[in-house]
Amino acid sequence: MCRLPAIVLLLSVALGGSLPSVAQAQEPEAAEQTPADEPASRPRPAPQTRGEALAAGLQRQLETAAQIELGGDDRFLALWQPANTAKPRGVVVIVPGEGETADWPRAVGPLRRGLAAHGWHTLSLTPDDPELSPGPRLPQPEPSAAADKPAGDSDSETEQPAAPPDSAGYLPEQTAPADSDEPDATAAEQDAPRPSHAERMQARLAAAIEHARTLQAPTITLLGHGTGAYWAARYLAQTPSKEIAQLVLIDPRAPADAEKALDDDLAKLAVGIGDFHTGDRPVAQRQAMQRRNAMRRAGHPDYRQVALPNLEGDRYGDQEQLVRRVRGWLERKPVR
Repeated sequence: MCRLPAIVLLLSVALGGSLPSVAQAQEPEAAEQTPADEPASRPRPAPQTRGEALAAGLQRQLETAAQIELGGDDRFLALWQPANTAKPRGVVVIVPGEGETADWPRAVGPLRRGLAAHGWHTLSLTPDDPELSPGPRLPQPEPSAAADKPAGDSDSETEQPAAPPDSAGYLPEQTAPADSDEPDATAAEQDAPRPSHAERMQARLAAAIEHARTLQAPTITLLGHGTGAYWAARYLAQTPSKEIAQLVLIDPRAPADAEKALDDDLAKLAVGIGDFHTGDRPVAQRQAMQRRNAMRRAGHPDYRQVALPNLEGDRYGDQEQLVRRVRGWLERKPVR
């Protein structure tokens, strides 16, 4: 009995150390490590437009009391400046031009603060980005049935086994799924065309004017700078209002996607119009002459055009001159 371990040792040496290899062969193989499922990719938010980035910068710079969020589905920033008097003269809704902000340093910001210092509430809105206008809608590829069906599935596999009878021996009732007549809301929203740049600008003007009505001021005046002047005139031509008695244009120009000429809309308006243009560029002077001649032919009773000379090297003086001349025109007695 004592020789048994020695015999086993001799046999293992004779086999050339095969016992360890046999033991290794009998060890179970380690389970292959499967990589963890990667988390589902989250949808990236829409990139911020230039107008949204500029508006976000204004929100960080200006006090919260001056900021108002207006609009329905299309929310936008507006800047509110109350009149520095107990009896305000009215509300001036300021429409900046393309690429500008609600506190643009040229014309918009100085008028927003300067008119408020002389008895006018001011509400300056953020213009819409024309780059967001919809383009041609590309056709969506229809998903194939084979792609939607997982591999290995067959019609026989989808069949469910019959339900066993209950204790009374009756089979359970099978009800057919009810057909839903309601359309898919998500698909309908995706298929709906995006409003055009003109529609979004009109909606923003309507929201700003509706807010101005809640202030119960004596009058409402629209003031537009650059392309903002075109959209202000376009709004009044499409939506006449007895509450809006005056329109102020500062260096007006039509946008690239203008549907009608600015002169055509101005000739139809029954409000007082103050047309202010600066600079001595030939193009600006020619456009100013065209507007003046169009208003003469229309026989408008309350149209006045004012040319403001540039004060070389005095940017502050230029803006102060503009505020003073616009304020003087607003304080006149309008022709009704």
